[in-house]
Amino acid sequence: MHRKKRRSAVLATLSVFTLIAVASCGGDDDDGETADTEAVADTDAASTDTDAPGDTAAPDETEAPDETTEPGATTAPGDTAGEGDSGAPSVSDRQLPPGEHHVEDEGEPVQGGDLVFGIEADSANPWVPYRTSTATAGYVMMTSVSDPLFTATAEGDIAPVLVESYEPNDDYTEWTLHIRDGITFHDGTPLDGAAVEFNMESCQYSPLTGAAYTWIKDISSSGQDVTITANEPFVAMPRGFTERQCAFMFSPTWMRTLEDVPQRTEGTPIYDAELAAEPATGDPAKPVGLGAYVFESYTPGNGNSFKLVRNEDYWRGPNGITGEELPYLDSVEGVVAVDIDSRSNGVRSGQFDVIHTSNADAISQFLEDDSLETIATSLFGDTGYIMLNVAEGDTDPEGVNAASPLLNVHCRRALAYATDVDRYLEEREAGLSMKANGPFGPGMLGYVDDSGYPGYDPDKAVEEFDQCLADLGTDTIEFTYNTTNDPFNVESNTLIISMWQEVLGDAVQATITPIEQGQYIGLALTGTFNAFGWRNHGGIDPATQAYWWQSTSSAPIGELALNFGRFKDPDMDAALETVKTESDPAIRKEAAEEVSRIFGEQVYNIWLGWALWGIVEQPYVNGLESNVLPDGGEGVGLAFSGRHQMNQIWCDEGTCE
Repeated sequence: MHRKKRRSAVLATLSVFTLIAVASCGGDDDDGETADTEAVADTDAASTDTDAPGDTAAPDETEAPDETTEPGATTAPGDTAGEGDSGAPSVSDRQLPPGEHHVEDEGEPVQGGDLVFGIEADSANPWVPYRTSTATAGYVMMTSVSDPLFTATAEGDIAPVLVESYEPNDDYTEWTLHIRDGITFHDGTPLDGAAVEFNMESCQYSPLTGAAYTWIKDISSSGQDVTITANEPFVAMPRGFTERQCAFMFSPTWMRTLEDVPQRTEGTPIYDAELAAEPATGDPAKPVGLGAYVFESYTPGNGNSFKLVRNEDYWRGPNGITGEELPYLDSVEGVVAVDIDSRSNGVRSGQFDVIHTSNADAISQFLEDDSLETIATSLFGDTGYIMLNVAEGDTDPEGVNAASPLLNVHCRRALAYATDVDRYLEEREAGLSMKANGPFGPGMLGYVDDSGYPGYDPDKAVEEFDQCLADLGTDTIEFTYNTTNDPFNVESNTLIISMWQEVLGDAVQATITPIEQGQYIGLALTGTFNAFGWRNHGGIDPATQAYWWQSTSSAPIGELALNFGRFKDPDMDAALETVKTESDPAIRKEAAEEVSRIFGEQVYNIWLGWALWGIVEQPYVNGLESNVLPDGGEGVGLAFSGRHQMNQIWCDEGTCE
């Protein structure tokens, strides 16, 4: 049996960073963040986790360009990867959280083995991208049964996967993708431009995922080509089909049989009367992808599982177009174990070969356990924070939020100054996570070392609070503070209230309101809250985050909106517009950093920490971070809030035991 060598980056606090994160918010039941649930920003939808508090470089012609790259190349002019092209920080040189840890594999991959993965949650409305609320656990299935159009390199550059080449027009209002030829879905349907168009349009016009694709004006296809026309210049187009669920392609033959596929919805621009007349006999819980593993079975709920078996005709296999030897495993089974204790006991007993978690206490314990291997990182991941509802005027026409003290910026700043985040992370995150000062973590475009966000300062807290009370003409402030009903999360958020009261006294009357996990996301979408434990904003490029914060994503309380806090900030709108439309890397960088500074000044959210995700595996499991791309480049390993490839995992001697 081969043993792995440890390559530890623990406590590597190299201050070589100057320069994002949040989106599939994970309010795991065993999570240590106050962020009690995840809004799936990086998964195109709103969804919840149950575990929250928490590869070779693509060839030069497909990597992100430098500042001199002209349209017409197969590069992304607005890419956000390394310094010298977009102005974003170097991933390899970013500051690391204390809990960052990686392992290196030894030996050569071998075929065989049945991998059992203990996952934190089931996914709502599985498994077709336009309808499923997919958080971290769902991507174990998604990345096993299919592949994305694009992924990221180890440095965060855009890397084509199912796409062979891509290019924008001169003003980035039109992008043409050329799809690799010779790939088929598991049912034999060819992957061509029409198949990609069908997938994209189903997401574009879905009630769940459509908000992430409002920038699209039109999609057309011919042969292996797909052309996407945007409403305005959109320099980060490939990012919209990279780390999100709608990046993954599924058989249009299967999708056409589904009852709720948007192409069956009369009144939409993509309504297909002929398709609508066909019987809807398909099962969305039996996905037909084109990935390394073929769907075999799925039983929903805690303790149940999905099972996938090797795809003998995988396009990256011996019978495929690349001539590789993938996949290595015979099968993959994902078993839902919602409680972290159950997952931890399962991997220690040998029931599970691999588990994932964002529970820092659990990660801390596993890092000390030499009988298992632990990978942990916050790369391109979520930010934990307290979301504040500042709806007023046309977003609160009935005055539901009118009495909230959180409308006053001095009240918000006072609470931020009174929050001892270092203490919080030590007591609730085992000291493994990094303190956040905005939505974008190290390694992401928009990160700044000093965003102007109020750090812990009791004297300044009192000063701002005095102004808050004077503005409101009162001696106290009162508001509700929502959390999921998980005891750990309730305790975490109660700790924060105690911090406020230690500094500001009983004049702060915040009431903890525990909410059942399944109802939590609905309250965010409708703006039915004052303060809300949350985690969100994982990803690479702020252009794909804009809909969480732009004024057009807001709506009156009671109506669905992705701008949950319902703030309308012209300066924020202008900065986000620049990030989406400007091709000059230096200008994009400055605009993205301005987003962080606006958050720092206005305190629309109270930031806590950049969430750490961990993968715990048996010593015989290998290859989880070895992400060799189709063209030989090095892809990103563990990133995006606990996600990773599944097609290159292997077990010693071909047996996972």
